[in-house]
Amino acid sequence: MSNEENVPTQFGIFYPTGYIVVAFPEKDDACKVQEDLMTGGYEEAECKLYEADKIASIAKSHLEDAGPLAKLGASDDYEKKHLKAAKDGCTFLVIHAPNDVDADRVMRVVRRVSFELAHRYRHLAIQDLK
Repeated sequence: MSNEENVPTQFGIFYPTGYIVVAFPEKDDACKVQEDLMTGGYEEAECKLYEADKIASIAKSHLEDAGPLAKLGASDDYEKKHLKAAKDGCTFLVIHAPNDVDADRVMRVVRRVSFELAHRYRHLAIQDLK
C-alpha cells in the first residue's frame, strides 16, 4: 500500500469498502492470522500485510490531503486511529470480507490472537469489531 498504489479512498481518506482493517501489536500474530486465512482459502491479495511505517506514511498523507467532506464523516477519525496504532508499532492486515459471512469467518480467526483494532468498511458505515 505505497503512495503509488491505487489505495481506495472516499473524499481523500482511506476507505476500502468490503474490507476489514486489523492492527496487531505483535507482528507474529498478524503473520499467524494471515497464514491461517490463506490456509483457509484466502489468496495473498485478499489478505495483505502492512508494516507500521507504511500505514503511518499512508495515513499521514491522507489526513494532510483530505478534503473538507472527509472531515465531516467518521472515516477521518478512523484514519487517525490507524495512524496512532501504526505509530505504536502495530502491524496491519487488510482482509477482503465483502459480506457478513466472510466478516464473521475472518473475525473468528483474528480473535485467536491479541489485536489493537478491527474496522470493517461497509458501503455507508465503518464498524468497530471486537
